[in-house]
Amino acid sequence: MSETRHQRKIKNFLLQPLVQIKLGLYATVVTVLFSVIMFGVLYANFYRIYDMILELTDLRTEVTMVLDSYIASLMGWLGALVLLYVSLMIVLSIYYTHRLIGPTYAFRRHIQELMNGNLSSRITLRKGDALHEVADDLNALAEYLAKK
Repeated sequence: MSETRHQRKIKNFLLQPLVQIKLGLYATVVTVLFSVIMFGVLYANFYRIYDMILELTDLRTEVTMVLDSYIASLMGWLGALVLLYVSLMIVLSIYYTHRLIGPTYAFRRHIQELMNGNLSSRITLRKGDALHEVADDLNALAEYLAKK
């Protein structure tokens, strides 16, 4: 039973998977493009400095080892941060699209109830959901129709 409940929670969280995933992918693509540009700029500038330092020293082998180690470590950290950022963007895009798309399901259910003659139907949105003003207006409309 808990497995079914877990599947239901996941299904409820991905209300419109294509829209939510598309938004997450757009954010990810923009992030990846920005990261590639950032890595390119850093790479070009570090190696320019790298070459200048090697020109100024007689200890080429030792300096090369130290600089290569430093650059590899820095690129590793930057890569990890980019992966963390991409993961965070995907999670946030799913969360916020859920808060935008979720109320539309409540609106559709409410409108169906009104069309079926249930004028006592009301919309209740969760705290943090978008479109509370629209929900209030639809509830006011249902009250108005119930009075007529």
